[in-house]
Amino acid sequence: MTPFYRFARVLVRVLLPLQMRLSVVGVERCPRSGPLVIVGNHLGLVDPLPIGLRIPRQVHFVAKSDLFEWPILGGLSRWCGVVPVHRGASDREAIRTLADLLARGQCVMLMPEGTYPKVPLPAAMLRARSGAAFLALRAGAMVLPVGITGTERVWSPSRGWRIWHRARVTVTFGEPYMPRAPAGLSAKASNQMVADDMGRRIAVLLPEAYRGYYADQVAAPAGILPSDWGIRGDTQ
Repeated sequence: MTPFYRFARVLVRVLLPLQMRLSVVGVERCPRSGPLVIVGNHLGLVDPLPIGLRIPRQVHFVAKSDLFEWPILGGLSRWCGVVPVHRGASDREAIRTLADLLARGQCVMLMPEGTYPKVPLPAAMLRARSGAAFLALRAGAMVLPVGITGTERVWSPSRGWRIWHRARVTVTFGEPYMPRAPAGLSAKASNQMVADDMGRRIAVLLPEAYRGYYADQVAAPAGILPSDWGIRGDTQ
């Protein structure tokens, strides 16, 4: 980790409990070295913070390029190694940057859905897009699925957030795996199949109400009961 990234982690660790009650499950499953693509469901702007907080290595997040135009937040993002992506475009420069990071054995985080559902849509998974799958296959990187709940209520008045309310947020890490491209398909179809596999591996870490597009394709993780959601693991 760079010194500034370490400083930012300390700052987030101090400030995050003011906005949420965080529970983390399975972070020990995160590989400590080698190229790694972390993929998670997307509920809101704050998602990367509780996911990245406990990971024992520097994580390079991806954010829309608009963020870098903000006077303070943009500078902080650059110093933390956030990779900008331009809205509504296939950003080849971002892909090259991410591929280079993975080639150097770094860790990147992507939300395969590409966006998060806005009110009045429920806070549930959309279908995964193929970008994260393409990148992981191209880089030969391990993939670590992550399920997150509760962040849709952080800083979102339309979903019930109030300044005095600390939402319960749960981050659940799954098992890392090496994605494989199925044979006999076009590149487009192959990437989408790998992306849907990512989506299912994320969805299995979530309560049923959050699974959205993948609700009929997965079952609850073995050993985790519905009553356990949000209360197991390392709590802050």
